[in-house]
Amino acid sequence: MICNNASHKLQTIKCMKIFAFLLLIIGTCSCNHTNFKGDDFYLDKGGFDMARIPLIKPYQATTPSTNPNWIVASVDTNSVPLTIPGTREVKVLDSLILVHSVNTTLNYQPVKEAWFVIIPKKDLLKGFESHENYVAYILRLGLKHEPKLINMERVFSHFDDNDTLDWKKLR
Repeated sequence: MICNNASHKLQTIKCMKIFAFLLLIIGTCSCNHTNFKGDDFYLDKGGFDMARIPLIKPYQATTPSTNPNWIVASVDTNSVPLTIPGTREVKVLDSLILVHSVNTTLNYQPVKEAWFVIIPKKDLLKGFESHENYVAYILRLGLKHEPKLINMERVFSHFDDNDTLDWKKLR
């Protein structure tokens, strides 16, 4: 009788371990497959009063829902608060964010138009009032040609429809 009771307890413990392992596997597999960065930063679309587009962490673009005026900014509270208002177009290439803005600020001064290159890994943000200087700079970074930037409304629509941003498919 003692052997049967001990044997039964061992079988019960084995079954519980197998069940727990299966739950762990099922829970892991059911994670949202669109979270390609493994981070909620890349899934949040904003809220009722604000639309949001994740770029490269910690950079995002946001706009009030009532009056679209896209602003690119870092959510990193440890960095210098920098915003790029009037953003019209954007493009993400690997570790590079390219931005075109109108009626914006450059070096804390208002300008009619500016282009920005952001490299988050290097904590680098460079702005240009001249399109020619912007193109020359990105070519020096190793790009073969000037990439086509994408309208903010199109980017948000793609993100809203697909729950993720595939910048290679977005044109």
